[in-house]
Amino acid sequence: MPVKRILWASDGSKESDNALRWAKMFATRFDARVTALSVLETLNLDTLEVADDLRREMSRIDSAIKKKETKRLTHVRTVLEKRGIKAEMRIARGVPHQEIIKAVQSRAIDLIAMGKRGLNLWGRMLLGSTTSRVLREAHVPVLTVRQAARKLTVKKILVPASFSPGDSASLEWALELARKFGAALFLLHVIEVHKSYNGVTGGFMGRLRDSATRQLQAMLDAVPSQKLKGVTLTPKVKAFPRAWSGVVDFVRQEGIDIIVMSTHARKGAPRFFLGSVAESVAKEAPCPVITVTPQFDFP
Repeated sequence: MPVKRILWASDGSKESDNALRWAKMFATRFDARVTALSVLETLNLDTLEVADDLRREMSRIDSAIKKKETKRLTHVRTVLEKRGIKAEMRIARGVPHQEIIKAVQSRAIDLIAMGKRGLNLWGRMLLGSTTSRVLREAHVPVLTVRQAARKLTVKKILVPASFSPGDSASLEWALELARKFGAALFLLHVIEVHKSYNGVTGGFMGRLRDSATRQLQAMLDAVPSQKLKGVTLTPKVKAFPRAWSGVVDFVRQEGIDIIVMSTHARKGAPRFFLGSVAESVAKEAPCPVITVTPQFDFP
């Protein structure tokens, strides 16, 4: 999983700036180039009968916004280059998530870094609308960041396992990160059970945990030994009413620094994972999350 080109999708929000800090760290570790992208949303006045002077005013506003964004990204590029990171900047006009995907395709991007929430044209918080669309449509891993860490560190990595074919992609990414950062890796499966099962006798929950533990070990046995060399990997099983909340709870208890998880899972019939567990984890986790899209189609 070579990471040679990182796209930092910026909207001027604090969360976006937090994502830049992680993009810098990844660029340094992987010797990758960073593309700083800002997308300017324009008002669609095609269906309105707008006076010429108002259109000229809108044009003036657009020019001022573009000038401001150009100055901001130029500063970012300068800072990156001073740190020895190859960087470029791009300002686009259009729908943010669409322009982000276009940039990924045109610049052969390997990783997108962005805030979990952002600002729209009027400076109001959007609850992940652009981020959610990028997570759903991007065919490369997406690093989403919310709150700022006092000190950026990757010492503990978590891979939530759903026992789907997509787990192999997220595990491969996590193993590479663990080697790059010298981090410990946790492989977690959350059994979704209602709290009423806690009182069930006969060792029911114990047998469920044993079954999940065996499946986790089978996942590890399938990984070539050279990829596991030098990596401390601990399988864990947790019972929780909801898988995503169990993941977030584990992150807080263990002090996890970053999560790497697949955007797809299998539950009975093949289904789209994002929008349930993966998206909920990406929104609620206190640490950054890398979502990985498996490069295959479910049969």
